[in-house]
Parts: sequence; C-alpha cells; structure tokens
Amino acid sequence: MLRLLTLCLAVMALLSACGPVYETQYSLVPPTSAEGRLCVNQCQQNRNYCRQNCGMSQQACVNEARSRALYEYQAYVNRQQAEKKPIKKSVGDFDRSYSCGNSSCEARCDSDYRDCFGGSCGGQVIAKRVCTAFCDQEKPVAAPAVAPMLSPVPPGAAMSPAPANTAGNYPAGASLCQPGMRVSVEWKDDWYPATVKDKPRKDGRCPVHYDDFGAEDDESVSLRRIRPR
Repeated sequence: MLRLLTLCLAVMALLSACGPVYETQYSLVPPTSAEGRLCVNQCQQNRNYCRQNCGMSQQACVNEARSRALYEYQAYVNRQQAEKKPIKKSVGDFDRSYSCGNSSCEARCDSDYRDCFGGSCGGQVIAKRVCTAFCDQEKPVAAPAVAPMLSPVPPGAAMSPAPANTAGNYPAGASLCQPGMRVSVEWKDDWYPATVKDKPRKDGRCPVHYDDFGAEDDESVSLRRIRPR
C-alpha cells in the first residue's frame, strides 16, 4: 500500500510539473425525427450491454488476480518456513487486482455510442476541451493573427479555385469499408492501422481488425473514423 501511495504522489507531481490537464467533454443534441429517437434508444441499449460486458470482464480479472495472490502468498509462506525465516508479508502484498480497471473499456463503449448517436441516428455531438487539473498553469490564448487585406478582383477576372485539402479529413464513404481493405482508424485523436473485416453493417458502421492488436479488440466503427492508408 505504501508503494502504491508513493507511486500516486509521484504521478501527481509529474502531472503538476507538466502543466494543466485537459479532457474532452461532449454535449449531445438528440435528433428531431421519431426514427432518429428510436435509433438513439437502440444505441443506448447497445451501450448498456457494452458496459455490462466491461463490468463482467473487470470482475473476472479481479477474481483471477486474487486467486493468483493466494497462490503466490502460500508459495512465499512455504519458502520462508523451509528457510526458517519470519513471515513478514500478507496476502495483500501479492494482490494486484488494482490493475483491473475498466475505464478504457467503458470509454470505448461511450465512443461507439457517440458514433451511433451522431453518425447513424442524425443527432449532434458537440465536443469541448476543458481543463480539469492544474488550471492555474494555463497559458493565455494568443490573439488571432489579422488576415492580410486582399486586393479586389477586377471585374470580369476569373477567380482561381482553392486547392483541395488532401491532408487528413478524408470524406467518409462506403468505398473505404470493403473486406480486406487496409485503412487507418481514429481512436482518441490517434490513428491506428487496421484491416476491414466485412461490408458495412445495417447501422452504417464498418467492422475492422486493428493490425497491432488481438481479435478481442475488433470493433465496428463509424465511417467518419476511417481514412485510407
């Protein structure tokens, strides 16, 4: 317990030294149509089921960790007794169930819910980045640069079209969701290599497999989270 407390204090000190901590908060504006509201209800049911699975997985992890702690503690006792040494540790010193958190699992449930809410049901998902810790260290926002004055276009002169934006922000489309296609999938502002497993589902999401992870992390994602590699 002392080692865990020391580790927590060290992490807090490190975060404080690094500056303010931010998180993204979301506001959801429901769709206006009856079909959209029914769709949202289905999204909520899927999220509840996902969270139940997260809880079951966490409990299984805790049970396994505690069984392992008992096994390791008994082995420690046998070894100390064989060597005629005092037994100074308890079962708690071998218990690592604290590592069985499910925050990342529930975060994925919430992310899928927002994709379903905004992508399939027609609702609005409004993201806002807010400071949650050490906010006194925030730097003042710099004033926006003033755009240069442009000369008026002479009458009859043709205006050149603006160049297309090809750096990210690829349009979502079913053409990317084809079995075997190698794509990149967005997860918490980062992009991960993945392979499309099948055609789009009825709810419009695309089933993918992350190349660097196991099959247990496969998921169906909104087409807005996919771009070509």
